[in-house]
Amino acid sequence: MKKETIIAAGVFFCVGFLTGYVYHAQSSSSNSSAPESQTSVSGVSPQAQEQPSAFAAGTSDEAPEAQSRDPRLQALPPGHPSVDLDSTVKLFEDQAAARPGDPRPRLELANLLYDHKQFEQAVPWYQKALELDPRNLSARTDLGTCYFNLGRADEALREYRKSLEIDPRHQPTLYNMVLVNLEGTHNLAAARQAWEQLHGLNPQYPGLDRLKQNLETAESSR
Repeated sequence: MKKETIIAAGVFFCVGFLTGYVYHAQSSSSNSSAPESQTSVSGVSPQAQEQPSAFAAGTSDEAPEAQSRDPRLQALPPGHPSVDLDSTVKLFEDQAAARPGDPRPRLELANLLYDHKQFEQAVPWYQKALELDPRNLSARTDLGTCYFNLGRADEALREYRKSLEIDPRHQPTLYNMVLVNLEGTHNLAAARQAWEQLHGLNPQYPGLDRLKQNLETAESSR
């Protein structure tokens, strides 16, 4: 083979190798600069994650301070858009209208208003929920507490008594019976009776010791 032929073959080989390398580098650069697709969490699309749930968490028997029952109203991560109360109210109103036989959207709306201390607005929604679910002790107790916060202690006690007719051992209702009889109607004998009953069921009930101190102070001042 001639020397010139060998040199020419070597040149063509080098040119071909460099051309292939440049093409690969350009292709890699193009792919790395392309935007990445938005990754969903737990297999849910980003759009689906933004949709609010139909119902929030149910009413719990916590005492003495009510906690927010709607998970969308808990602390949101930094940068998350704030939750609009009016929009959430509208959501539950629409759910209630669409499901006339279901007490849940009515109860969740009542709880939402309760947690925002809108007691006057919460009352009719608790009443509507109880028309469909009259044995819901938590709803009836919360309705009574709305009345108490509106200065209607007698109506509060009426609802508490209805709850205790269903379950005489319902501790949140007994706690509220102590509180309303002590601070609302100033019926210390009834407050003491409810306190003794609750203490017999659960001596560690939250706030019970504080109520005892307040009750003893009121009794000693008479």
